[in-house]
Amino acid sequence: MRYFASSRIRVKIFLRDDMLDHLVSSEEGFTALTHVTVRQADTLKWTDEQILTMLVKRLFANNPLAELLAVEESQIAASASYREQCFYRVFPPTVFKGANQSPTLRWILSRCEDGRGVVTPRDVLDLVVRAIQREQTLCSGDSEGDNDFIISPQSIIYGYEELSKRKRLTYLQAEFPHLWVSIERFIGGKTEYDEGSLNELLGSDWRTVAEKLVAVGFLATWKKNSADIYSIPFLYRPGLDLIRGKA
Repeated sequence: MRYFASSRIRVKIFLRDDMLDHLVSSEEGFTALTHVTVRQADTLKWTDEQILTMLVKRLFANNPLAELLAVEESQIAASASYREQCFYRVFPPTVFKGANQSPTLRWILSRCEDGRGVVTPRDVLDLVVRAIQREQTLCSGDSEGDNDFIISPQSIIYGYEELSKRKRLTYLQAEFPHLWVSIERFIGGKTEYDEGSLNELLGSDWRTVAEKLVAVGFLATWKKNSADIYSIPFLYRPGLDLIRGKA
């Protein structure tokens, strides 16, 4: 920004929270960070409603689908409740049958949430696009078959599992190679850990490692009886072949 000076163009830098945290906490630190933060805007975050709007607009940019389901484009922009109705014309009300199941939209968002509570539109789109591709494959293999929904529950689950595998490769391994030696120790393990189990898994320096894994969203943490509990979010569980439960 300092070297690029122009009276006509203004440069803005968008930096992910986890990347900034990594820079600040490194041995080199971040000299004169206040010169950056003094001009810093609020962190960009997508609300559930914004993600729903994005999904519905993208789905019904497909005119044949909009015509098939009698969706009115003008109503999509005007009404939040109508956008939700449109979403559930394409997706089932829940992914799994039974009482107390989360609505499908909430289920998708929770599977795309990292340990910092962040849901990115890119991950939601990735899950949905892969679910659509899976549904197309199923339909091509049984073109005369019946389906209660445009996108079936099994295709949504497939999209989620494929997203998790991609996140392992393109995010955890590619962007945090310095942490991968620690992350790979979780492969095939459980989803929840206390201080003792992390000490056993990561060694005597486990707390420092855990803090770094929390900072990048690989672990979520909360208190239970004054002790720290760590869990791996849904986003990474299939990709690491994890078994739900306590270590």
